Amino acid sequence: MSFLNKIKTGLLNASGYLVLLLQQIPPLGVYPALMTLPVFLYLLALASQFPWSIPNAIVEGIQMSILLFPLEAIVTIAGFVLLIYSIVYLLRHRKEGLVTTGPYRYIRHPQYAGFILLTLGLTALSYNVLKITFGMGWLTPEATLALWFGQLAIYIALAFIEESHLAKTFGADYATYKENTSFLLPLKSLGYFEIPLSITCLVGILFGLIILGSPPIFAI
Repeated sequence: MSFLNKIKTGLLNASGYLVLLLQQIPPLGVYPALMTLPVFLYLLALASQFPWSIPNAIVEGIQMSILLFPLEAIVTIAGFVLLIYSIVYLLRHRKEGLVTTGPYRYIRHPQYAGFILLTLGLTALSYNVLKITFGMGWLTPEATLALWFGQLAIYIALAFIEESHLAKTFGADYATYKENTSFLLPLKSLGYFEIPLSITCLVGILFGLIILGSPPIFAI
């Protein structure tokens, strides 16, 4: 299949799920919809590139991850658990004001960290599958990596937007919390070096999974 036909097939597969993307905005509200939009589009692009429907892709992906790519599966599941736990914890405690306990005690943005780890594991899995199958999807392995880096940039930008809002809402309380709590990873605050270090660690995990999870002849 030519590259152009792969793109056409991928867009055709994805078009059937666009209604789900549009339907999420009214019930969730603007900000939650904005928060879930990047990962929704990421999963849509990732799943639609393979010759399965999205539900089948999820089932096949889980089975393949556990059996063939356990490291990727661990990171993906860990990200999903962190994401769900953070959302539930925030919903249960947000009426108390600024939430600084639970997962928010260790990092300021556990929800975004969950999104990033979830997509990180899936990206490493997809990259290795595309390498092994010599590019069965309409995205190249390199384009799959670029998709994740786009995710990372978007969620870091959203985190900055959220912090600006929280600083205006909670003032000195949030300033103190920000000073004593790490950004995305449970690392001691390092001032201006904190965010670059977090990004470096996440990128290192991604490429570590790609190298460790790929057969030797395909490792980069």
